[in-house]
Amino acid sequence: MDGKDACGAKAVDEKGLMDGFVRMFNRIYENWDAFIKTMTANIEMIILQRPDSREAEVLDKRIEGLKNELKRLIRFQVNNNVDPEVYNEEYKSISGELEEVRKKRLEIDKDIESKDGLKQRFDEILEAINSRDSLLEEFDEEIINALVEKIEILTPAHFVFELKSGMRVEEKE
Repeated sequence: MDGKDACGAKAVDEKGLMDGFVRMFNRIYENWDAFIKTMTANIEMIILQRPDSREAEVLDKRIEGLKNELKRLIRFQVNNNVDPEVYNEEYKSISGELEEVRKKRLEIDKDIESKDGLKQRFDEILEAINSRDSLLEEFDEEIINALVEKIEILTPAHFVFELKSGMRVEEKE
């Protein structure tokens, strides 16, 4: 066989990939200060994009207000026997707005959770690298699992390691 897989793409030598990871890690380790500065700037930028807690509070208040409006509408209907068509139209309007506000609030929660997860992955990367007191001499599965989210293989000797922080690090032989 000519070094290609069944799809015609060149097969990646596992040793080459492992050696590429060791080189990439050692480059990061040797340039630790610059790496931390870049990662910290990225994390700070992401955290700055985090939704303002006041926005969540405003949405929470609006949700409560809409729920109270629905309760008042239902009580008014029960006590005053309002025309069903008018009642249904008003009920649909209020409950539709309530649903939209709840969706916006859920998006904020998801955004916060996502950014908190990224911060946690950043901390795990720092911990993994700080646990080392020297360059890697050989492939370390624990460290690759702690640092790397995925690997993009451009050629058998050209990889892009996407770190769990979202940072992409290119490595060529």
